[in-house]
Amino acid sequence: VEFSYCDLASMKSIRQFVQRFRAKNCPLHVLVNNAGVMLVPERKTEDGFEEHFGLNYLGHFLLTNLLLDTLKQSGTHSHNARIITVSSATHYVGKLHLNDLQSRCSYSPHGAYAQSKLALVLFTYRLQHLLTANGSHVTANVVDPGVVNTELYKHVFWVVKVGIWMTAWLFFK
Repeated sequence: VEFSYCDLASMKSIRQFVQRFRAKNCPLHVLVNNAGVMLVPERKTEDGFEEHFGLNYLGHFLLTNLLLDTLKQSGTHSHNARIITVSSATHYVGKLHLNDLQSRCSYSPHGAYAQSKLALVLFTYRLQHLLTANGSHVTANVVDPGVVNTELYKHVFWVVKVGIWMTAWLFFK
């Protein structure tokens, strides 16, 4: 196991990470897209994207596409390479605002988060369709891990934090 830094809120960092990974000439059998932010105040990535959309969606989109050739070369007829993208059931209430992907017109942390998770689901469905159509030995899956007790909840309203603190041991993974 080897650690290699990648900031998914930075297109430059993603490109540098992929460059370092490719230089090792190693196969890539599994890519897990699991980084993210939730309900953060309105702010932007270093590239100027709304943070939910930039980190949760665009970062994973770029990383996956830059590593796709390596994944395709690593997959075989008997053992497909895999892309696993972690989304959220919140995508069900998300709306993709194609004219306002950066949530500039009216920012809502909930809306921005849901939109980023919906974008991940739609991207994964489309990617799997393309991989299948091309006979590629790579599968793309999107999953909802359920409610997990993580630091993602640090930006929720204090009443919700108290509720989480009191019930997390019983209901959260």
